[in-house]
Amino acid sequence: MTSPWKHKNLTAGTVIIAAIVLVAASAPLLAPYDPYFQNLSITFQAPSSLHLLGTDQYGRDVLSRILYGTRLSLLEILVGVGLALLLGLPCGLVSGYFGGTVDRAVSWTLDVLYAFPGIVLTLLIVAILGPSLINTLVAIAIFSVPVYARLTRNLTLSLKQMDFIEAARALGAGNARILLRHVLPNALVPILIQATLSAGEVVLTASGLSFLGLGAQPPLAEWGAMMGEGRNFLGVATYLSLFPGAIITVTALGFNVLGDGLRDRLDPKLRG
Repeated sequence: MTSPWKHKNLTAGTVIIAAIVLVAASAPLLAPYDPYFQNLSITFQAPSSLHLLGTDQYGRDVLSRILYGTRLSLLEILVGVGLALLLGLPCGLVSGYFGGTVDRAVSWTLDVLYAFPGIVLTLLIVAILGPSLINTLVAIAIFSVPVYARLTRNLTLSLKQMDFIEAARALGAGNARILLRHVLPNALVPILIQATLSAGEVVLTASGLSFLGLGAQPPLAEWGAMMGEGRNFLGVATYLSLFPGAIITVTALGFNVLGDGLRDRLDPKLRG
């Protein structure tokens, strides 16, 4: 029997992310106060038994806002990674399978996107569309598309040479059936690992843009936006930025560790 500690990264990452998902699902039950309720008579209260993580400049409970911010962060991951997969997977499958002119056209488009550093491209898109959480997630998805498209293309190029693909083609299977029933399922493991590793980057990028005022806008309880508001009061209440920053770090670390664990567990080349 395989020891559950053989893949420590997988275990640790799973525990961290499971805890975050549980907190997001239970936020209304766990939050001691309404995250948007303002009470100007208790502004900048330090952490205490009544407000475990203190209150902000509007007297809002910081702990409650962090708990509800978990939901927004998971939404950022689902939308950012989901849109990137939705756009990148078909491009990579078609490019790798058909080759020729299609492959050159897709590869050229991806090269254009790769020419821009990710954060620069994101800032450009947000500047054009306007600052908002949705526009930020669209921008993150767009700069992530080449990662999934290239990975899927390379996997497709390798898989389409396999004997079982030739057998399916000899039996009369059409291109669509081969791509969806044979190529894509066999390419899912590396794509899943990449998506897990990218989730941490999505959290950091979305929070960073919100910190700069380009992502989620106040009064949304979003971790990056909370840090952005708290930076104006570092000399008065350091905890306003410290606690949201800590949970951002833990979340990004959790997804990175989980991705490493999945790679170690699912990649045959790395199995012991």
